[in-house]
Amino acid sequence: MSDAEAGTETTDSPANKEEAHAGLSKGSPNQTGYSSNGPATDWRTYFPYEQPRSAQVDGIENVIETASDRGYTLLEGACGTGKTLVALCGGIQLVRDPDSPYERLFCVTPVKQQLQAFEDDLRAINRALDDRENDSGNGSDNDSDIEPVSGLTLVGKADICSYTNTDRIDDRVIYGKCEDLREPVRRAARYADDGQRAVRELANDARLDSHNTNTNTTTQQPVATNDWTSPYARQFPETDQSDTSYCPFYAKYRAETFDEDDGGYTPEGMLTPDDLVAQASNAGLCPHAVMSDSLQNAEVLIGNYYHLFDPTTLAAMTGELIDDQTLVVCDEAHMLIPRVRDLLSDTLTRSTLSNAISEIENRVLEQDQPGVDRILRQTLAEEGVREDDLRSFIEFLHEAKFFLEEQAVDALDGEDSNWERTDMAELPDEIQHPLRSPTTPQPDRFSKWVADNGYTNILRDASHIGTAVTTALREASNRHSGFECAKTFSDTVGQVFGRWVECGHEQYFRSVELQQRDNRDPSADLAWNKEYTAQFQIHNCLPATEIAGRLDQFGGGLLMSATLEPLDVYQRSVGLDQLEAKGRPVQKLTYGLPFPNENRASFAVDLEKFTYKNRGGTDGRWRDPSQDALREHYAEVVQSVAQTTPGNVLVAMPSYAEGEWIANVLRRTGGVRKDILVDESSANEVTDELKDEFFAGGDKLLVTSLRGTLTEGVDYDGDRLAACVVCGVPITNINGPVPKAVKTAYEREFGQHNGFDYAFTVPAVRKARQALGRVIRGHGEVGVRVAADRRYASRHQWDDVREYLPQYEREDYTPVERTDLGGQLEAFWQR
Repeated sequence: MSDAEAGTETTDSPANKEEAHAGLSKGSPNQTGYSSNGPATDWRTYFPYEQPRSAQVDGIENVIETASDRGYTLLEGACGTGKTLVALCGGIQLVRDPDSPYERLFCVTPVKQQLQAFEDDLRAINRALDDRENDSGNGSDNDSDIEPVSGLTLVGKADICSYTNTDRIDDRVIYGKCEDLREPVRRAARYADDGQRAVRELANDARLDSHNTNTNTTTQQPVATNDWTSPYARQFPETDQSDTSYCPFYAKYRAETFDEDDGGYTPEGMLTPDDLVAQASNAGLCPHAVMSDSLQNAEVLIGNYYHLFDPTTLAAMTGELIDDQTLVVCDEAHMLIPRVRDLLSDTLTRSTLSNAISEIENRVLEQDQPGVDRILRQTLAEEGVREDDLRSFIEFLHEAKFFLEEQAVDALDGEDSNWERTDMAELPDEIQHPLRSPTTPQPDRFSKWVADNGYTNILRDASHIGTAVTTALREASNRHSGFECAKTFSDTVGQVFGRWVECGHEQYFRSVELQQRDNRDPSADLAWNKEYTAQFQIHNCLPATEIAGRLDQFGGGLLMSATLEPLDVYQRSVGLDQLEAKGRPVQKLTYGLPFPNENRASFAVDLEKFTYKNRGGTDGRWRDPSQDALREHYAEVVQSVAQTTPGNVLVAMPSYAEGEWIANVLRRTGGVRKDILVDESSANEVTDELKDEFFAGGDKLLVTSLRGTLTEGVDYDGDRLAACVVCGVPITNINGPVPKAVKTAYEREFGQHNGFDYAFTVPAVRKARQALGRVIRGHGEVGVRVAADRRYASRHQWDDVREYLPQYEREDYTPVERTDLGGQLEAFWQR
């Protein structure tokens, strides 16, 4: 662990000690002997290093005070503040205080590296507690009765299944396959005379050491990796009755937890996904089921934004944790708005509509198996859904599908009225067809069509009907051996149409989107459908109310990042002003870089704005002389940084196309004696390979997009990066219908003057600051940060962004002219 997130380390740091014990135990915390009901402890008990930094002391004590009043803390802390330990130490004190209402600390982050930082720091805390216990046993006065803090990291099923870990199941199909393999176990548990015994026998029959002569398990290899070996054969076992494959890991889990009052499993220490997979698989248990079972018993949970805001994840896993006994921490909180906006948006494809229609018509209304038909009708009746309701729903779905198809044709006509007689491959890959004016919030055309055609009640009931159909199908699958239903579509259709009714027209924007197929489908039933797929879309424009509503369900919390400023803008954008108006306090804290000023040089270069209007396209054939001159000036800035820097240089451009342009310029001029690497929009594996090449040694220059993954969440510590130059303010393209709708929603919420800046300018400045923040990551690191664009250097023009930098960065970034930059850089490196 680098000193960027630690306190003051000593040579006797717990980070150099052996890991504290981490594992699983059966039973709730009260049964296993450690819980939050022990003696009250000060946060310093858990701080794992000799001395906390002053910002950590201030941050922890403010977080505790604010959370004790059911409030929220907004914390911007530059790299080196030690934000992770601020969250953990403050949260653990509250969780372990018997007078506090908090039972757990829930930390979420969208960045994998930060997830690991929480795990590492919790391990360090437990190592320190373990050391103190050992010292106490040697005659020290230290407390010896403080149990390790229990922690659990939450991940998706694909990451934690024993079969995906051994490539027995493709992680792309894990959810459907998992349900197929679990279903026979559920049936045995539900319908056998002795359900616990039945599922235990399923698990035992699959063991390699089983004496069951009906299987050939003794000659097979186990499900295993280099880190663990399960007791089961690689071949999926089958039930004796129906020769249906089942999951033995899940069977043993069900057998071990058949008594719902036994408390389930509890983590001991920090249990990571790798730890959990190894320990559960060795024991023959389903890791994912054990993880879900352990949620309520862990003191610290570590997860993703999905675990707080994704409706499906909440319903399946984490919904019961969203209460006033949970203290929540949102790390990398500058990403909260765009990530939640995506999670609150919905899509309904034409193919899903078709599948739902077929499902209801063929599997429900025309069901010809008497036993199955009886179960379906009985369950639907219990759910309050009649046959007439289903037939009305089917009629509506057919008409909605026809409406979607008409809109697809209108969308193509808008691109090219002769599209049927031209090469459709030349049309855009994506076509966005708005269902209302993006600048005038009002009911969309589909909503009006619903009202005009008398479908208002059906649309309002769509969610209930879809859920009822799915419930009936699954009930029939559970109760009738001749009927299987692993995947359903009616619930998806119902949920999306239900949200169509629920979501307002100001904060949400509806459209139809066409996406070009990767490969033409000549069998498609419609001409346009051979080349394109079509879908309804509900776009969230402003998630402030939804974020505030979710945060209001927690007891209190902390939202933190290295780039949250300006905090008053952030508070309004995530809706915390709504909570403050309800009497819940909001505390704002900002801590600058704690590293020596003399180790860094930071410049804001006063150049004409690097916008598309000023610079033109990357193809020089279409640029005028003034645009070429502007590009030459920016290229000179990048070249000055590259030539003067003794080490690696990161160049962050507004787009990947601009990155390719600057790389070609630097190669053509030949003034940079470094290997030039160019990042492209590509799969994570390709990006990781490029990053490894950049770190591999020898001075290099890496060009990337400010919208890529290499400018956030990547730790360029040590000598990995000596300089970063950002060209322009990376404001997204606002010409499409969705950005216009977003702009309108922000203007109506925050005022005409603030709307654009809150929606686009401030997030763009945060992206630039994230890239520039990659340079200085530790106390002894030396580097250069250059923001090239007059908007960073000036506070006099209407569109300048210097006012959106925190005060400590305004003091750091010295405005300079382009012609003076090279000399300033040379002077810094010589010094």
